[in-house]
Amino acid sequence: MIRRHAAMLLLVTAFAAVTAHAATPVPAVPPVPDGGGRLWVEGGWAVPLRDLADGLDATPEGAGAIPGFEAGMGWRFGVTPAWSLAPTVHYVGYGDATGLGNDGEATLGAASVRYGVELLWTANRPGARLIFGVTPALVHNRLHGAGKDHVTAVAGTGESFDVSVRSGIRFGNTEISAVWHLNRFSSYRFFETPTELDYNWDTVVLRFGWQLP
Repeated sequence: MIRRHAAMLLLVTAFAAVTAHAATPVPAVPPVPDGGGRLWVEGGWAVPLRDLADGLDATPEGAGAIPGFEAGMGWRFGVTPAWSLAPTVHYVGYGDATGLGNDGEATLGAASVRYGVELLWTANRPGARLIFGVTPALVHNRLHGAGKDHVTAVAGTGESFDVSVRSGIRFGNTEISAVWHLNRFSSYRFFETPTELDYNWDTVVLRFGWQLP
């Protein structure tokens, strides 16, 4: 079901981009106004995939996470009329696996913080414009709550160096895009195992962004 939601999210964003590309032109707006960088704030709906979405009891790596949210910001600098760079930070929080503990009141929560630099291309045309971005990122992952036996507490972390890709549309100072966070890492701190486990915490996000004055 979660993978179906992710596929629908990507299809809706792609349809919106194609529709906007054919919209009536309005005066062009540069990606970043003259005079230095601009602050962007962003938020969205995050859908966990692979090991994040797998049930806690289904696989050794499963975290039982459900869709959650993303919040972040970036300082975007114009390089050319079409290209810009932005140091960014994004927090991705997922819905907890619930019903754990001896009394069923305990939970297991997953979250990631992504520190990156985005290279963004914005179509140099009037009106609504297509965008495409790539963001190499250092990622700090955290899992805390009740573990595989539903009782023993875990508070583990894992780091990775991965990448995000996104595409969407921009209307003036507003953006809507579909984001794919790649997040692959190894950790022995999440669950009790004799060796490190490899984790796939890929996530799809429907993101909205706004440029502040």
